[in-house]
Amino acid sequence: MNQQTINPINNKQLNVGGIITLVIIGLVTGAIVLVIWTYKKPALSASSSSEKHEEKSTEHSEHEENKNEIELTPETLTAANIQIVEVTEQEMATTLKVTGTVEANQMNSQQASALVSGRVEKVHVVLGDYVKAGSVLAMIASPQIAQMHGKMHEAETKLALAQRNLQRVEKAENRVAVLSAKAKLDEAETTLRRVKKLVELQAGAGKDLIAAETTYQTTKAEYEFQSNIALNREIAEAKAELATAEVELSHIRDEMRAYGVNAPEEEHVDHKKDTALIPLRAPISGSIVERMINAGAGIEVGKAIFTIANLSTVWVIANVPESQVSQIELGSKAEVKAAILGTEKLAGKVTYLDPRLNEETRAAKVRIELSNPKNKLNLGMFVEVNFLVASANTFKEKGLAIPEEAIQRIEQRTVVFVSKSDKPGHFEVRKVEIGDEASNGYQHVISGLEKGEKVVTKGSFALKTQLMKGELEEGD
Repeated sequence: MNQQTINPINNKQLNVGGIITLVIIGLVTGAIVLVIWTYKKPALSASSSSEKHEEKSTEHSEHEENKNEIELTPETLTAANIQIVEVTEQEMATTLKVTGTVEANQMNSQQASALVSGRVEKVHVVLGDYVKAGSVLAMIASPQIAQMHGKMHEAETKLALAQRNLQRVEKAENRVAVLSAKAKLDEAETTLRRVKKLVELQAGAGKDLIAAETTYQTTKAEYEFQSNIALNREIAEAKAELATAEVELSHIRDEMRAYGVNAPEEEHVDHKKDTALIPLRAPISGSIVERMINAGAGIEVGKAIFTIANLSTVWVIANVPESQVSQIELGSKAEVKAAILGTEKLAGKVTYLDPRLNEETRAAKVRIELSNPKNKLNLGMFVEVNFLVASANTFKEKGLAIPEEAIQRIEQRTVVFVSKSDKPGHFEVRKVEIGDEASNGYQHVISGLEKGEKVVTKGSFALKTQLMKGELEEGD
């Protein structure tokens, strides 16, 4: 009985243990599968990513190749009027780069100064105004000018009196002595004719004829004396007075003109107006670069009131280090660059070398004179000066060079457009490294080009525009 009861229980325990064993085996198997799957997934992902990266790299390289090349249709090529030059070798010119400051050309600058003391009544110009020679800059009220107008009026009055006195003296009817002598001469002449007739008729004596002739000669001499001596004396005195009055008036007018007062020779000044006013006129044509007074200010003789500069030519004062001054000489050529000029350069030459050095900077001042078209350069402006220095070597080094107009800037790159001879209308965008300036508008090339390659000069900006336009369309 007891054995039969125990066997069923043992069978049940065996069944439960088998089930547990199967479950454990299943869990272990599932864990192994999970681990294997986890390790395989990154590898598959990496493989897929690598394939995608290779595809993108291929696309990118194709894009870069297209980006570095421009193709123009024959119509566009003709319209752009593109010109191509060959990369050549040129002598390397040594350039010395320094900074400088724009100053007025002192040979074309003048100050407008007051020649009399007084008070400024009105100012007609401001800084920067362009004036022509003779233009009125300001009006000055001067007591000295008023006094000179009074002297001129007095001299004009004396001159008028002298003219009328001369006219009076020259009139014969106003000379009493001459008229009396003329009457006596006429009487003597009549008596002489009467006596002669009586003598001819033998009715008169010869002694009466002699007496009549003597009287006639005496009165004639008296008349001639009165006519010549007295008349000449009076006329001479009148003419002397007139000449003195004319000289005195002329001197006063010349003095007034020297002060800037309009004093015409034949016109009389209207003394009813304010004769104390005197205009201050521009001595030369140019721009007002200094104005030292305002209306109402008192001024002294010789005080500078305005400075006028003709800016058609200017000076650039360059600061050259002591160690490099010996490389520059009078007449050396120089090029001036400024931000306001953009890519334009102004050519000039050295006209003065300061023999003194600045004790603090140990630099010498070098003056360059150059034309200033359209007054683009302003006084006080900082500029860059490039001196073309002669090489000390007998055999000058040569290097590749291209025209400056072939060089373009795209973002941070310096590029040129190289014509592809095997593909007409195709131009490669080539990055280059530029060195010092050559001569005649050429620039030396350090790297990026080879001798004999052909680059675009005229029309390179049009190609740059076409390239940037294409980049914008791709970005959209």
